[in-house]
Amino acid sequence: MENRKDKLRIYIEEQWQKTLPEVEERSIELKIENDLINDVIGPRRAGKTYLLYFYMKKLLEKDERKAIIYINFESRKLFPLDAKYFNDLIEIIYEEGLLDKFKRLYIFLDEVQKVKDWEKYVRSVYDEFKGKIKIFVSGSTSKLTKSKLSYLLTGRHLTTYVFPLSFKEFLKFKKIDYGKIITEEKRAKIEKLLKEYLTLGSFPEIALNGDEELIETLFFDILSRDIIPNVKYKEIVEELAYFLCSYVAKLTSFSKLSKLLKNRGLKISVPTLEKYFWLMKDSFLFFDIQIFSYKVKEQLQYPRKIYCIDNGFVNYFGFKFSEDRGRMMENCVAIQLFRKSFETKMMKIFYWKSREGYEVDFVVKQGLKVKQLIQVYYDIDDYDIKKREIRALMKASKELKCKNLLVITED
Repeated sequence: MENRKDKLRIYIEEQWQKTLPEVEERSIELKIENDLINDVIGPRRAGKTYLLYFYMKKLLEKDERKAIIYINFESRKLFPLDAKYFNDLIEIIYEEGLLDKFKRLYIFLDEVQKVKDWEKYVRSVYDEFKGKIKIFVSGSTSKLTKSKLSYLLTGRHLTTYVFPLSFKEFLKFKKIDYGKIITEEKRAKIEKLLKEYLTLGSFPEIALNGDEELIETLFFDILSRDIIPNVKYKEIVEELAYFLCSYVAKLTSFSKLSKLLKNRGLKISVPTLEKYFWLMKDSFLFFDIQIFSYKVKEQLQYPRKIYCIDNGFVNYFGFKFSEDRGRMMENCVAIQLFRKSFETKMMKIFYWKSREGYEVDFVVKQGLKVKQLIQVYYDIDDYDIKKREIRALMKASKELKCKNLLVITED
């Protein structure tokens, strides 16, 4: 029977012998040259592993294969997981003489959060071998940058977020170079792909093969691996996820959701419901925005808007694109703003609503200043809708003292 270190050694050897898969380039950069730990975070199957592969291939342009060590902690070959694997890894590096052979080693630790107390070991390796070993870690939960990591790795790490494809990346995956000049033919192709993007969603696997059946697989993969293991009432998680897909871009509250579930025979308290939602939020499946107010108390009192990380999930489990194109478009814009909020310092997103009932979909705030107001609507030819939406935007503009106004339609 293999001991723990032998299992790891065999696994590493197998990885060295493997040919890295072909990878589509993303508009996401990892910081290879600096010494800091690079943590890569985002939804499951959004492309984190393939981003690691892409940079491993880039490193192979100037380094030998053995200078790169890749470990996926979800591999059955490493079960049961043990934090002592990190000590074993250093011993294997010494036994192989890798620190003498290479100027620098690159270690990629995929789904590292599966190993208990991984933060302490990664910090120890970083402190001991700074300049000699560059570490990349990835995970499918935002908790990777919270709790222990936030203080154990303070000043030692950089975070890169990987979300499903932006529309720009989606077009690139579909081999469309939109360029500066958009011809009539190219426009027609882009409009067709926009509809596909809005209905099937933006996960890389689906973008590459257009298989609608994969949507269900991806959805339940996130639920079963990142959320259900952490809850008591497993059957409620699935039902709640369906409800949230149906309520995308609508104002709702946890007390309202609790009553709706109760009507279906599923009794669940509001605090438990909130806990389940935060688990889904930590796994990047759903996110929410609050009403814009300078008073925190008001933000907490008013209903929030729920959005889903992928339009494909909403279309498959909530409502069809043909039923409510406007909400599908709004969810798509929300995803882009959500992505941008992780890339832009001190950026936050809200919605705005007046006492008279006028509403603006998105208020983009950066620091203390409102930077932009965004209204999303589908039917630009409906005069009454157009008049109402523009009036809401102008009222918000006056109240929030913001002149940067944007209306987004299908065109």
